[in-house]
Amino acid sequence: MALDWGTTSLRAWLLGAGGEVIAGRRRTRGLLSMSRLSTDERAAEYERVFGEVCGDWHRDWPGLPSLACGMVGSAGGWRDAGYRNVPTDLAIGASDLIEVPHPGGVLHLVPGLRIPSRDDSPGDVLRGEECQLIGALDLMGLEPSTLVFILPGTHTKWVRVEDRQVLSFATAMTGELFGLLIHHGLLARTSELGTRDDDAFARGLAAADRGLPTELFGGRALVLDGLLDAAALPDYLSGVLIGDEIRHQLPPHDAADHFVLCGEPDLCRRYESALARAGVAPRVVTGDASARGLWSIAHRAGLVTSTNDDEHGGS
Repeated sequence: MALDWGTTSLRAWLLGAGGEVIAGRRRTRGLLSMSRLSTDERAAEYERVFGEVCGDWHRDWPGLPSLACGMVGSAGGWRDAGYRNVPTDLAIGASDLIEVPHPGGVLHLVPGLRIPSRDDSPGDVLRGEECQLIGALDLMGLEPSTLVFILPGTHTKWVRVEDRQVLSFATAMTGELFGLLIHHGLLARTSELGTRDDDAFARGLAAADRGLPTELFGGRALVLDGLLDAAALPDYLSGVLIGDEIRHQLPPHDAADHFVLCGEPDLCRRYESALARAGVAPRVVTGDASARGLWSIAHRAGLVTSTNDDEHGGS
């Protein structure tokens, strides 16, 4: 059994002996929904949600190995799984995992990756994306030695990988900022719910670079002047945010770098469109990379084998 338990949601997969996805589930019960609980209350709530989502799998297949990545392993999660300092390879084994006992057995937590802060430079952290990287590399097979992965999400990651070693990464809070803008504050009251508007998104991408706060407020002015439908404002804001992120994140990378987009299909499509405007044509991986990465870690750690007598013998 494999889980990617992040900031806003939980994804769980029942995996077969070869790492194939047999069944999948998703819940909007991430770290943010438990952030106001005490340490003991939070642990109890994580255990309750885990049992609710995965309890029947444990009952049907006793002793089923379980592995989780993401914010569930943060200091504010179920148990702190720590970090591996970058640069580091992506060979995560048994000694790196933290065990969390639960009524169905033991849940193994994967550590995150960390760039330590210095007095003159803030560091960075990621959790969950390390499994996404491992899975994407497995799915892609033999590739150029140096890759720049773009992993869109609540906190989008730009990760430089060379020969399966993470050299550096940077985080952009693009997804979280978008959620705050469309649910809280002035722009939330300006916008309306509507269908996806690709033209509005492209208009946001093309917005002049006058600074992010100025461009965001410009969306309200466009609505007030009748030049943008209120229902299209969220897509316009999405374009402004993603366009600004790419303008700042692309310059540190070389023109010869090989870029890989990995994530949910809709978000990847948006980033692909934005990158095309900048002359970048990334490879896109939209499969269950996180599930594949978790299975690979479970296999390396000896939690599963590639052949198993149990029909559903996976992690």
